[in-house]
Amino acid sequence: MAKDKTKSGVSNRHLHARISYLQQAATYLTVQGRTTSQAQLAYQTASDGPTNEHPNPPPTKQPVSTDGPVESSDEMAHGRSVIRAPDPTKRETGLYLPPSGGLPLHLASHLKQIARKAQIRLHTSVKHALCPTCSTVLVEGETCTKRMENLSRGGRKPHADVLVVECTVCGAGKTVPVGAARQKRKGERAQKQRAGARDQ
Repeated sequence: MAKDKTKSGVSNRHLHARISYLQQAATYLTVQGRTTSQAQLAYQTASDGPTNEHPNPPPTKQPVSTDGPVESSDEMAHGRSVIRAPDPTKRETGLYLPPSGGLPLHLASHLKQIARKAQIRLHTSVKHALCPTCSTVLVEGETCTKRMENLSRGGRKPHADVLVVECTVCGAGKTVPVGAARQKRKGERAQKQRAGARDQ
């Protein structure tokens, strides 16, 4: 007789590992960007006043216009022309990038693309950790704000409690039901209906 070929384990294990790595990297870079921006802010506030700790302040950068190519006086003196990219932290494009920059956004969007192409169902914790619009890793107080909302009359229905998560990068909001029980998947509901029909 032929041997029964049963697959043990998860199919596309390498894609699951890749998705997990991308999520960890995006989360780490988002949190790391927050700590480095706090350290830079502390350094700037410390170096604003005249102190003996920093006798030579860091060189100040010339203001950069985002309208087009910019040449500094040193570059013009040596005959070089350097085109600088527009400032990514400006709100001109509709996105306000977090201090960590655009790399976490790229990694998170890459994560979503892999899951979509391989038809891998992401866990709800992964879905809730990413903005559905701009793929920002949602860190409370840094890249998102969270609040509870109950739109029932007078807020009397506890099952109508909804957690509203608003992304500070793109301004999009999403709601997560808190008090209501999760609906079962379609396959499980169909099995229950079939079992109920057999009993009758």
